[in-house]
Amino acid sequence: MENKDIQELHEKGFCILENKINDNWIQKLKESLDKSFEIHKQVQIKHNSEIDSEGVALNVLADDDTYIKFLSELIRVGLLNDLKDHFFKSNFILNSFSALNNMTSKPNFSAIVHRDIRFFPGDFPMMINVLVFLDDFTEENGATYLLPYSHKIEEKPSDEYFFKNASRAIGKKGDILLFNSSVWHASGLNKTQNNRRAIPITFTKSFMKQLMDYPMALGDERIEKYSEEIKQLIGYYSRVPANLDEWYQPYENRFYKKNQD
Repeated sequence: MENKDIQELHEKGFCILENKINDNWIQKLKESLDKSFEIHKQVQIKHNSEIDSEGVALNVLADDDTYIKFLSELIRVGLLNDLKDHFFKSNFILNSFSALNNMTSKPNFSAIVHRDIRFFPGDFPMMINVLVFLDDFTEENGATYLLPYSHKIEEKPSDEYFFKNASRAIGKKGDILLFNSSVWHASGLNKTQNNRRAIPITFTKSFMKQLMDYPMALGDERIEKYSEEIKQLIGYYSRVPANLDEWYQPYENRFYKKNQD
């Protein structure tokens, strides 16, 4: 991250990092998203879920190892280290890893003005959103609306005020939108005939509960092949003991490791 990006993130609440993800990764992620949308649609149908399955797949991390490898790519390009140094000022963990497709004239729940954290943390760096553009984001295809400086305000703005004063996240595929999770935002209406796909990822302080128990979802056998950095990132060292046997363990076997949380 450049100094201007850090300044925008802290002052406005968001910034766009240009050309961070190459075409090879974009293509692999699009292929994985197609699989995830189908997997999640079938599970939603099975359980008669109220979630609109069109263009939404929440918590896809365990669907495909491509997503884990992509987290390693975010480490490689230096993004996660930048978040540690310039946002959290500490280690942090994955809170959610999902998939979105802003489909033609089919708005989903993300079109409602909202923030992605259920309480107002004020100046405390609790949570950040990382939105990876897999297609170009334009006004025509529903580029995300974000209200500048709204991470500093607790009250929800009226829709009229929000849409009158919001900025649009215009960018190219491979760009990454970073925004403080306290920023009020909404996806726009896709008025084109093409998909507008993205991967929304959130990271939080390690003591905040994950949207899904990713260590359990992935399983111990699968997790063992990952690097220590990835284990820490997905919350493997921030788990909560479920019984006394798990609590009374020597340090090296404990679920929560204070130096790696």
